[in-house]
Amino acid sequence: MTEEQLHLLKTNVDDVVVLEMKDGERFAAQILFVFDEGETPDVFCLKGEPRADGTFVPQAGSGHSFLLSDIAGVHRLEA
Repeated sequence: MTEEQLHLLKTNVDDVVVLEMKDGERFAAQILFVFDEGETPDVFCLKGEPRADGTFVPQAGSGHSFLLSDIAGVHRLEA
């Protein structure tokens, strides 16, 4: 992930972005918290699906934590 994408991630807490993982998985996620310090910097988010009306529907279950090093890219959600 580039510095610009990390900035996008950090400045979009509570917003929905698209996360692209190094393993190729892509998904919409509502960012809840970004921890960019220490030995294991990570992001905590809710995976889900955006609806045509702009609302976000989280998947059932709890949030997810991903290491920043496992994220290949962060993109704005295209409407």
